[in-house]
Amino acid sequence: MKIHALALGAILQLSFCSSLSVEILKPNNTGPEAALIIVPGAYISGSAYKPLAEVIQKNSNLKLWVALLDGFFNKLANPLQLPIVFKKAVNELQKAGYKGKKVFLAGHSLGGEVVALYGQKANHILDGVLLFASYITKNNKLKEYPFPVLTISGDLDGLTRITRIVDTFEELQEDVISDPEQIYRTPVVVMESINHGQFASGPLPKPVTDHDLNPEVSQSVAYNTIANYSNAFMVVVRNETDTNVTKAKNILEDGHTKTATMMQPLSKVKALDQNPDFTSHWTNTAQELVVSLKNITDVEFINYEDESLDILPKELPVLLPSDNVKIESLTTLWMQPNPLDSTTSPLSPLQLKATMKSQEAVKTILPSSQFGVSASCKEVNQNAYELAFAKSSPMAKERYTSRGRRIVFNEDVSVTSQFQWIKSQLDLNYNQTGLFVTATRFHTDMSQPTKSYSGQTDCTLISPFRAMEWVYIDSLKYTKSQIESNTT
Repeated sequence: MKIHALALGAILQLSFCSSLSVEILKPNNTGPEAALIIVPGAYISGSAYKPLAEVIQKNSNLKLWVALLDGFFNKLANPLQLPIVFKKAVNELQKAGYKGKKVFLAGHSLGGEVVALYGQKANHILDGVLLFASYITKNNKLKEYPFPVLTISGDLDGLTRITRIVDTFEELQEDVISDPEQIYRTPVVVMESINHGQFASGPLPKPVTDHDLNPEVSQSVAYNTIANYSNAFMVVVRNETDTNVTKAKNILEDGHTKTATMMQPLSKVKALDQNPDFTSHWTNTAQELVVSLKNITDVEFINYEDESLDILPKELPVLLPSDNVKIESLTTLWMQPNPLDSTTSPLSPLQLKATMKSQEAVKTILPSSQFGVSASCKEVNQNAYELAFAKSSPMAKERYTSRGRRIVFNEDVSVTSQFQWIKSQLDLNYNQTGLFVTATRFHTDMSQPTKSYSGQTDCTLISPFRAMEWVYIDSLKYTKSQIESNTT
């Protein structure tokens, strides 16, 4: 029985390994030797990366060898086969004439995720890791990664969304405060006008075309841009005396500056509701719109945020007359569960479930103040979109204005009981015409002051960051399958 089990294991191992293949691209430049092993994305062949690899080689200051991996089970790079084919690639490189001791390891998309996991073991013979349209998942820290790592993607990537990469870039910005060298050790670069598929070549698989955005530059421009940052990263990491390390650092610095400019609007709007203070600044704005006081000089708006998704109704403190009136609101921030840190669907909050004081309640303690018309939930949501659009980059505005699908705000759905309010959610309907937003409103008057929830105006609100994600990404998707993938 034991012999049979061993035989079966040997057969399975042979089957598991026999399909794996390596294509070696010999260097065409002189200089210090280096090697780059590339792991393909899901359902993409290794040979699809040959055009990019050849441009990287041509533009490199290094004598760069490249190994293209292929033959993964079901055309999906995976942690079981990568160690086997990685070792095979190193052996093939050495047989072909590579004399170096270490290699760079790159991966595209799913290949990048597998590469990032593989690189966490510090005993590998790696110079560094390049994540093409991929990223280190959130349970790992950039500064704690055992090797230098480049995170590089395009701003028109519909799979590895810029709204996910902004998190990694913010992490880098924090790291740079204490260690400026992290710009070179763990650079995060987002390239303008490039999409997810432009790292590869040829026909792309349906999982890519279903989600990706249309690029605005040619493959040639994309390859040269990717090669520029990839080569700069490898030169800086190797730090060879006969390569232009200073120039390479300048390239990475330029990429960092451009990425910072691109990320600034996203970071600012995201922080309105996702911040260390657990305050929904947008709900404070919503409360101002609902109350519609003409003069808020002596009024303080205070918000508390809750991410627990507690379904129990929220109750606000009773308003008390004073020289400085405090109007408190509560917000439940609803996020789509995402344990795998996936990025194909929107990553911004599903809704802000806001519990606010009604205008009538405020009038009872400020009877002599002047008030305007109280905003509906629909009007608050329209304001969220207008803010998101106003804060978007000029490029994002131009794209949205010229080819983006519209966002439409329907009339509020009013509910009359706490039970109905507990069940209610913001309705986000993505379809081929646009994004249709319908809020739920729960308003209680002051006629029953003994009830703890009297004098409230509660709304299911769209996060400004969700509206901005629509402007930047989802409005630019046209196919039925792309639109369906956004429905959450």
